[in-house]
Amino acid sequence: MLRALHHDLPSLLDQAMIWSVYLGTNLVVLPAMLALGLWLWRVRREPLLAVHLVVVCVGSLSMNATMKIMLDRDRPTLFAGRGLYAWASYPSGHVILTTALYFTGALMLRRAFGLRWPFAVAAAGVLVTCYSRLYLSVHWPTDLVGGMLIGVVWLVGTWKAFNSFDARRRARRAVPEETPPAAATATG
Repeated sequence: MLRALHHDLPSLLDQAMIWSVYLGTNLVVLPAMLALGLWLWRVRREPLLAVHLVVVCVGSLSMNATMKIMLDRDRPTLFAGRGLYAWASYPSGHVILTTALYFTGALMLRRAFGLRWPFAVAAAGVLVTCYSRLYLSVHWPTDLVGGMLIGVVWLVGTWKAFNSFDARRRARRAVPEETPPAAATATG
């Protein structure tokens, strides 16, 4: 598979593949999520959304680092690796992060505004990330599959946890507080 994907793209597309990896790396995504989280919390008054995005991002990055250290799989050596890569090969941290974070954003936009197109954008982002990692010869195909599975598990787990927390919070707000019985008159 790596041999089939190792071909020359036109210069502009080749550069796009090299630069596309920044859309799935902690160097760009973590500061962006911290800024977005701060904006959601302070300006939009949506602290739960802010925390949810930051947890998905930080958790994805943490799982990636932990698994790379534990598993320590060598990167492919069929061709010279290019672009942004470090540590071990398995799993693909770019794919963990883009799968979990991009689809979390799509789900949030669907719930808030009923939008469906963000799912197509998220899927395209994940596919471009997968293709670029193979094209740049820095991952085995199984690294991408593992990264995607981990990303999906993290996506589903965090989505369920935050939705459950939000549902309990809303239920507590919906139950009116009981007012104390009318005070007995002091004429007694």
